[in-house]
Amino acid sequence: MRLPKIRFRRLPRGVWQHLLERVKERQISLRELELLQSWVRSEPEAPDGDWYKDFGSFILCGTGDLPKTVLARGMKAHGEPIE
Repeated sequence: MRLPKIRFRRLPRGVWQHLLERVKERQISLRELELLQSWVRSEPEAPDGDWYKDFGSFILCGTGDLPKTVLARGMKAHGEPIE
């Protein structure tokens, strides 16, 4: 059974606005966003429930196929870590 892909297109407007606000608030650099973009292109699979991807300088958190928020380095993420 294949897991669904994490969705980055056609996100609900509120989710998209929240992600953009957190990127700005956490001062995520363009270089760091390029790392995220590269990962997104790999079409990562979405585990059931909460998950997070640690990029070193920031953490992307989500639930199921939706990314939900961006944390700064050192902030506590919960859920299953993914590669």
